[in-house]
Amino acid sequence: MANAADLAHGEIPDHTPVIGSDGRNIGMVDGIAGEYIKLMKDEAGQHRFLPRKLVTSLEGGLVRVSLPAAQAADAMVDEAELARRMALDPDAGAPFGRPDDSGPHGSRAQAHGPKGSPDHLKSGQRPAADGGINTHRK
Repeated sequence: MANAADLAHGEIPDHTPVIGSDGRNIGMVDGIAGEYIKLMKDEAGQHRFLPRKLVTSLEGGLVRVSLPAAQAADAMVDEAELARRMALDPDAGAPFGRPDDSGPHGSRAQAHGPKGSPDHLKSGQRPAADGGINTHRK
């Protein structure tokens, strides 16, 4: 049976019912797709995807989310929207953050280079003749 330990490890078993904070049914788990729970096909034959960050517990054979069922339905995306989001941010589907944690991330880390390099200096600073940092402007 699934429990909080499974949830902490990112494991949500297939065919587990998903309910809202109001106890109303949302759907049934069909699998995991990165940071989304893939629900079984709806009446229209479409898979819907619910953000995993909404899950609050996995106990008693149920996945409970932090929103009432109606609001959780509004937070779901379909396959086309999920594909669009993945194309915009390929790291969004990685199960536990970025797939490559081999260095600094973000625009500032890329723009300024590694610490200690001349590219890492703040605006207005330039290397001094002796290799130190000269903070005085001319």
